[in-house]
Parts: sequence; C-alpha cells; structure tokens
Amino acid sequence: MTEFPIVDENGIVRATPSADTVLELLANDRRRAVVAALDRHDENWMRVETLVERLSTTFETTEWKIELHHVHLPMLDDEGLVEYDDRNGTVRYYDCELVTDVLTAVERHAIG
Repeated sequence: MTEFPIVDENGIVRATPSADTVLELLANDRRRAVVAALDRHDENWMRVETLVERLSTTFETTEWKIELHHVHLPMLDDEGLVEYDDRNGTVRYYDCELVTDVLTAVERHAIG
C-alpha cells in the first residue's frame, strides 16, 4: 500500500494516509472544495468562518455549514489532511503532494 506523507511547514510528517484514503476523501466535491480553498490560501491555516465565506457561493445551504462542522472537517482531520480545532474555529492545512496533484488534475479536467 502506497502512503503519502502530509508535511507541516517545518518538514515534520503529520500523517501518512494511503492513496486510497486520500482519493476517497477527495472524491466528495464538498471536501475537495474545502481542501482546494485551503490549498490556495496564503497561510497554512484559516478561520472556519472565512472558509465558509469563501465557499458560500458554491454551497449556499444551511445544511452545508452543518455538514462542514460535523462531517467534512472532522473526516479530513481524522485522516490528517487538516487539523480542525472546533473550539477555536480554525483549520490548519498541511502539504501533501498527492492532494495537490489530485486537485490540479480535477481542476484541469473541469476547465478543459
């Protein structure tokens, strides 16, 4: 099984999910949108309120906000793709080469 390291800004490996796990997580359009927004952000962390604002034009329902807090961010956190702190309302994103490659491929396919 191939694993892909998720590395923080100091080069420390935070998690090593399998390729299957990463692909399963990114198969969902809402989780993919969350990770893409975090990947494009200048900082390696974002307030959840800011994330909701950035994605509000894509997903405008109240259910989306509930799902974000109770489903998508916890799932991404469980596998190490993000670090979600629901008490402070922040989410931290770490680098993973496979995630970046998948996002790029999906975006390129959507445009082309």
